[in-house]
Amino acid sequence: MRIWIVAALIAGLFPSLPLRGQSGSVRGKMEKPDVYDFGYPSTWKKKYRHSEATPRLILNPDFFCSQCAKEGRISYKSRDEMVDLLEVDKTYPNPLEGKTKEHFGEFRMLERPGNVVLRRFMKDMKLKDPVFIEDRFFRLFVDLGSFHSKMPPYARREFELSQLADIFPRVTSKTITITPHQRAHLYHFRAHRLLEEFQHLVGYDPKAPYMAYAPPFMGMRQKWEVYIFRKQKDASAFVEGFLGQKVNDGLCWHLLTERAMLTILHGQRRRDVDVNNTFTHRLCYNFITGYRGYAYDLPAWLALGYAHLMERRERTDFNTIIFGEGRIPRFRLPSKWKVGVKKAVLAKKAPPLQEFAAYEAVGRIPPQMHPQIWSLVSYLVQLDQKKMGRLINILKEKKKGESTRNLLRRALAASYGLTLAQVDEGWREWVKTTYPSI
Repeated sequence: MRIWIVAALIAGLFPSLPLRGQSGSVRGKMEKPDVYDFGYPSTWKKKYRHSEATPRLILNPDFFCSQCAKEGRISYKSRDEMVDLLEVDKTYPNPLEGKTKEHFGEFRMLERPGNVVLRRFMKDMKLKDPVFIEDRFFRLFVDLGSFHSKMPPYARREFELSQLADIFPRVTSKTITITPHQRAHLYHFRAHRLLEEFQHLVGYDPKAPYMAYAPPFMGMRQKWEVYIFRKQKDASAFVEGFLGQKVNDGLCWHLLTERAMLTILHGQRRRDVDVNNTFTHRLCYNFITGYRGYAYDLPAWLALGYAHLMERRERTDFNTIIFGEGRIPRFRLPSKWKVGVKKAVLAKKAPPLQEFAAYEAVGRIPPQMHPQIWSLVSYLVQLDQKKMGRLINILKEKKKGESTRNLLRRALAASYGLTLAQVDEGWREWVKTTYPSI
């Protein structure tokens, strides 16, 4: 199993305030975010039909929700009643290990029977508002409180309210308080938005040759699991009890036996916009590392940079840092990432890409370099999104005996027609001409 210790930081620590311990919360300044179109619709098209006699009842649910079942919003009382909808069979073109067909999606969480894990959450841990949601790709567990949907403002408020109204008919554009149950569905919607944006970027096709023998959950054998706790102590107790690790903030995790990716975080003393940033960062990091199966580590700068890119499309004043295994280092970050990156480039203090390109362990990338790797990935995406998708796909096709550096060189040449040095030079000129100085 792989573990990455993570700490959420409100963007950027001021130079006089070094990080101490596992997480920090020093408010930075908002910057104008980089905007990229990853193909997600700007308006929500309703997909759920409701009963005329009982408006809350969804007639065509494509998910199981523990709270919806209690409230009569779906006609199913248990997850087991929805097996045909939630579990899938895959047929292979030719026999694979003697099998022509295989069943996926059995109710397993954390490599244990799903009901055992849920019983721990729903009863033993005495959580306040536990909600479990499962569909054909995700298993999502959320225990968060209600929040004010206008404070602070966020860009997709009306869009997300229209999504919630598809499940909760009483939600309108004037709704202010998002209940714990609604908030769980909000994160379910957000998870699918991030998934669709990632799949759009990489040009994911479940019928492509590379998926012919791959498990159906974008290369994973089990569904992608997300756990969001209200309290830090509950997240820590969960991680230690089920994974045997002592962490305070949360983590990204790969289950080696059943091949699933876990995203774990908490929302204590954090606004919803901040929780959403950390959620976005960790889930997107898992997407790029687990896509097409997690067989080896990608170049760390690319995986971390993509996670930062997606997070900073939400808000730029809260940034999540993945430190890797071991002791959390002390470090400083600029309050404005673009300004800090430009200053480093002009002062010739930004290390060349060739120096860290082949690092596989995220711990090799020091925290103070995270703004730079975010900027590098942003540069590659703005050059050409389709080429960026091709780059990621080639990096997922490592040849036997090929080093990470040679893989990256081959991928850059085949996708962008560039060398490491050319990417580095182009990025520096882009930063000088497009980033603000103050």
